[in-house]
Amino acid sequence: MNVHDFASTQTDRSVSTAGSALRRAGILVYGIGSYLVGVAALVAVILVSLGAYAFTGGPIHLANPLVAGLFNAGLLVLFGVQHSVMARAAFKERWTRIIHPAMERSTFVLATGIVLLPLVALWQPLPAMVWSWSPPIARETLTCIGLLGWVYLFLATFAIDHFELFGLQQSWRGCHGQRPVPVPFRERWMYRIDRHPIMTGLLVGLWATPEMTLGHLLFATGLSAYVVIGVQFEERALRRQLGEVYESYRRRVPALVPTLPSVRSKG
Repeated sequence: MNVHDFASTQTDRSVSTAGSALRRAGILVYGIGSYLVGVAALVAVILVSLGAYAFTGGPIHLANPLVAGLFNAGLLVLFGVQHSVMARAAFKERWTRIIHPAMERSTFVLATGIVLLPLVALWQPLPAMVWSWSPPIARETLTCIGLLGWVYLFLATFAIDHFELFGLQQSWRGCHGQRPVPVPFRERWMYRIDRHPIMTGLLVGLWATPEMTLGHLLFATGLSAYVVIGVQFEERALRRQLGEVYESYRRRVPALVPTLPSVRSKG
């Protein structure tokens, strides 16, 4: 090998190394961006549920209530299809043949945000009032309960691994050339009294409101229906994955309705 060939080889290696470092950095940037979009979507849902933001329909205004309801239902179906399909193991296996495995969870979070943000922004208001509590103490109590539901959901994400759930852990490891590490099954915090505390918090946050319009009712009903269906699929996947460990957990801990061990033993 002459001097020219040696220099050329060293240059190729430097370019390859730089390219690899750039790709790894891109995985982290992608993960952070996806996290921000996903969290923004969750915050939007929380603001709507707490009454801090009202449905406006954005640039779309459908005067006919039936048409508006069907449009809203279509937005819910779009969210349900995205969330369900991308959560399936078979889809993940095929998807990671196309993208880096460290980007899989971030892509799921990003896609969820991309679907959920327009759902909130374009949701057609149906202002007919289903219920409205006038006494200040009732309004404040329901608002506090709803807020506690969202806090419960937020804390539940940390009871497992918040950063793994939203794809940041995988992005960080991918940036450093490491493989994603699955989170082990653990019974921590509220998971000792509730198998699906994230879903529980979502349900409480959606329904505990002092004012329920027809539009909010459709929104809450649609997302609640998805929770009920989604929990069934998640349970089946966990039973296949964890076997008797999860079967034992199911026998001891209820789903969606937190129950203290002392209460369960008396029952």
